[in-house]
Amino acid sequence: MISKKTLLNNELIKEVISIRVNTLWKMLSLEQRGELPSVNEEGATGKYDNKGAIFIPGGLIFQDVDEKNIEYTSYLEKTAHAFRGEVRAAMLHDNAILLYPDGIASGINLDGGFFSKAARRIYTFKKAAFRRKKKIGSSAYFEVNSLDIIRSHCPTFITHPYGSRTRISTNIAACLIEPALYFAFCRTELNFCGNQSGTFTEAFDAVRDSVRSAEGLMLYTPHIVVCHDTRYSENSYTGLTRILGIGKFGEFCTFTLEKVNKKLLRELKRKNKEYSPEDFFAEYCGRRILGILRIYAPTNPGKRSTNYRLHLVSPVKDLGINTDQIAKEAREQYHIKNK
Repeated sequence: MISKKTLLNNELIKEVISIRVNTLWKMLSLEQRGELPSVNEEGATGKYDNKGAIFIPGGLIFQDVDEKNIEYTSYLEKTAHAFRGEVRAAMLHDNAILLYPDGIASGINLDGGFFSKAARRIYTFKKAAFRRKKKIGSSAYFEVNSLDIIRSHCPTFITHPYGSRTRISTNIAACLIEPALYFAFCRTELNFCGNQSGTFTEAFDAVRDSVRSAEGLMLYTPHIVVCHDTRYSENSYTGLTRILGIGKFGEFCTFTLEKVNKKLLRELKRKNKEYSPEDFFAEYCGRRILGILRIYAPTNPGKRSTNYRLHLVSPVKDLGINTDQIAKEAREQYHIKNK
């Protein structure tokens, strides 16, 4: 499985989690007033993540839903600070955010049907290719539908019917996991003409590369990051964050900000994890909040392995973020009284 350091040591994830910590303070305040959004209710968001987000390596996307070429804004300066500012600004818009080595495109409306078809075609053909029996028997054996793919890339507490953000991000992640098959699908489905094939190939080959800033810091890794606006879990305070396309089929991870209670303590004990005060992302009205990273094992289409690794995330050691500064700003923004 992929390591915690590989997942967290980039500016995109650090900025996303910083934004989630801002939202955490709003949710803590709402809880005190008895107004915390329910588990499956949208709105577990704050000032900076109100629209949710899907971050995608731009080379995966040839055109938008209107079949227009993607246009993106080049970075004015390729520094970690400037990039994080671009990420925060992009999250104020709906739809997908595409990341390129030299720029970013926000508010891109993608064709969900195209990526659903691509993912289904890839894994149906892959399943058929590994069948050794000559007789077909039943055509149902070969069928891999989009629900199978989505179920395998979600925690068990996210259930059908799946939202549009969950669907499109998961199908694109399935394409990222099998780049050669996805590229072959695109060439067939999109009917490239002129120099389109060469242009797409060049951008596509950069998809698997990590991108660094001018000072050598990792800006983002070749994964898909999804910021949901729903908590999904009773113990979580902000929208769920998923990272997809990190390895084999069914391999993904989640990041949550959770309160220390009996349920979480039992889980930490099972996983032989112990926390210290420096691991707290916030403390408020008797609530102590930890950052939890769960990395789920690979599985087969339609299945969801219960095997996962759990990691505690330290705001300073793992992310280098100043939770005190975020708390101070959030308290002013959301008019939270000291208690």
